[in-house]
Amino acid sequence: MSKIYVSEFTDVAQMSQGDSVEMFASPALTSYTVIVSAAVSGGPVFKPTTKFVEISADTTCSFRIDFASGGGCALTDTRLNANERIQRRVPTNAQGAGPGYYPVLSTAYAIFTTANI
Repeated sequence: MSKIYVSEFTDVAQMSQGDSVEMFASPALTSYTVIVSAAVSGGPVFKPTTKFVEISADTTCSFRIDFASGGGCALTDTRLNANERIQRRVPTNAQGAGPGYYPVLSTAYAIFTTANI
């Protein structure tokens, strides 16, 4: 059974000015798997404070981050190769500013996947 692996993050880790590569702070808000099949399958709704997701797969598949409502996504249009690891920003809606401020999702989003047949 093939799967994609999803980890949700609020923000990147705080880095010193000399660092040239941003990375996600550990631990992730949540991590889970979504089964890859010929039909579209979806994961749970992203947490309200999720700004970034890291996605990897153990098989070549396609995915899409889209609205969680409406019974799922009909089209998965981004290819993900086996053992590839990518990061994506999730659409958010700013709700304020200042220390301790976290943007929240303006609409419920989730990840959907299908096998590349």
